[in-house]
Amino acid sequence: MAMDFYENIEISELLKMVRVSDDAAFSELVRRYTPMMKKVIGGFSDTSLTSDELFSEACVALHKAAFSYDVSQSEHITFGLYSRICVYRRVSDFARKDASGGTRVDIDVDLLSAGATVEEKLLFREKMVEYLDTARRLLSEYEHEVFLLYLQGYTTSDMAKELSRDVKSIENAKTRMLRHLREMSKLFSDK
Repeated sequence: MAMDFYENIEISELLKMVRVSDDAAFSELVRRYTPMMKKVIGGFSDTSLTSDELFSEACVALHKAAFSYDVSQSEHITFGLYSRICVYRRVSDFARKDASGGTRVDIDVDLLSAGATVEEKLLFREKMVEYLDTARRLLSEYEHEVFLLYLQGYTTSDMAKELSRDVKSIENAKTRMLRHLREMSKLFSDK
């Protein structure tokens, strides 16, 4: 298929294609979200990691987000916001692991150009902190723990293991969490 075909596909359809291992669909997803990923990794310029390493981690997070995002919730939590949070968390964890002397994995990526401005980096970092703080205020401690695992792409059964809870408890917490976030979705709007 020609690449123009993918440019005209709605995000929900594109995600379905990514989930059945359509590499061209994932390439289109990367193309669409490269500006967001560059803004996120631009906030980590003070690490010893290269831009390629950070962008590789961002792409891994985007891929995981494509699989874990609940398309039925797109009215309330957009894929853009969801993937931005996933990318930020993964890159942040990667940079923190590097700073503490953790293991680094070298991945070659040739998709980079100039990064974001300092002002854009600061504004994005502030907006990300604001979104996460808002979610923290809206949710109970337990719902917030579930929310953070949800953003990282954990399955319900993985969450249950991680939090030492049963699956039904996790499902109930996810339902409450999504309801609270839906009810207050205006707080997460960029407008």
